[in-house]
Amino acid sequence: MTNETAAAAARLVNELADDDPERQILLADGFEDALLGYVERFGMGPVALYDKDKCIEILEAQGSSYDDAVEYFDYNVIGAWVGEGTPAFATLARKETTPSSGV
Repeated sequence: MTNETAAAAARLVNELADDDPERQILLADGFEDALLGYVERFGMGPVALYDKDKCIEILEAQGSSYDDAVEYFDYNVIGAWVGEGTPAFATLARKETTPSSGV
């Protein structure tokens, strides 16, 4: 994800909040580059949506090993319930790449 994509996602979330000031869309500090946009479900308000793998990459870039980043993320990010506006974290389907056969 590019910074441009993250900025577009942030604008989308901010516009949604501006349209209805009663909606409280909480953002995860430090994970701006992993913000995808927002997600909605029937009967529930929208919440910010983040790319889980990108969040872990951000923690690794800050000096954590992969295992430490996953442990921190699971306990301190996924495990941090801050009310109905708590962000959601997606595990995205990725296209599998196969090495070329060289034929």
